[in-house]
Amino acid sequence: MDTEHRVILNVGGIRHETYTHVLKKIPATRLSRLTPNLANYDPVLNEYFFDRHPGVFSMILNYYRTGEYYLL
Repeated sequence: MDTEHRVILNVGGIRHETYTHVLKKIPATRLSRLTPNLANYDPVLNEYFFDRHPGVFSMILNYYRTGEYYLL
């Protein structure tokens, strides 16, 4: 995987990095349809910003990665 397939998601001030193929595992979601044309994309920082709880997002991103959900 090269860096052009890497996606940076800034969620509530915490940066999460993943790959586009991970986000496309669950189709028809906002994360699977990210494009630089979206209002929450910052071209200077090369990241998408979401004003959401970063701790909860870690669990969501892990679900995308593994296909399993664990409530801690």
